[in-house]
Amino acid sequence: MPVLVVTVTGNIQTCNAIPIAGEVEVMLCGYGSWVPRADGQTLIGQIQSPKITANATDGSFSFQVPPNNVITPDGTYYTVTIKDANGDVSQINAYRFFASGVDVFYDLNTTDPINPNFPPPPLPPFGILIVLPPSPGMVFDGLLFSSFKTTLNVNVTAPVFRHMVPGNLYTFIIQQNGTGGFTFAWPANVHNAVMVDPTASGGTIQTFVADESGDLWPIGPGTYYA
Repeated sequence: MPVLVVTVTGNIQTCNAIPIAGEVEVMLCGYGSWVPRADGQTLIGQIQSPKITANATDGSFSFQVPPNNVITPDGTYYTVTIKDANGDVSQINAYRFFASGVDVFYDLNTTDPINPNFPPPPLPPFGILIVLPPSPGMVFDGLLFSSFKTTLNVNVTAPVFRHMVPGNLYTFIIQQNGTGGFTFAWPANVHNAVMVDPTASGGTIQTFVADESGDLWPIGPGTYYA
């Protein structure tokens, strides 16, 4: 299985916004004594100080890295160091990049850096519903979305609920396909959830709040619909 990646672009610019040539160095940081991995693949050697040469005409550059939300341990971030043609450092910033299910693009000209001493997780885009394909180990990522829907055509035996932001509300819509009878096993970090309706085309909706450890607790009873 290939590692999910983000493509990052930008331009090296002088203080008066004139693009210049130069180099860009990218470092993965924040993994402490752990060996960072993405989707089971080790990242040491893959991310350590790759140098990117910017286009001499417009100062443009591009590189690809795994998004921080698929890297273990949690809390990693990237530093991007920009040097001019003389090798002098003109800018150093830290960033966290995120993707879910598809490769995405970031433009450093418009992306806000983070404080590397306290990289806060971004809030999920409330009001946006993500429809996920079902699989036995499907992933629900609370950093990216707050509402999730899936239509079961397999038994979901080991779903992963990760990066649930404390204090946020998360809604799950679990629907059966026209055959029905498929199971959905709520993971251990989801408490007191209702049983998913097994009826053909039947749906189950329940909303949870994340506690300080990221566990989910229902804020009310689940709802069934046909």
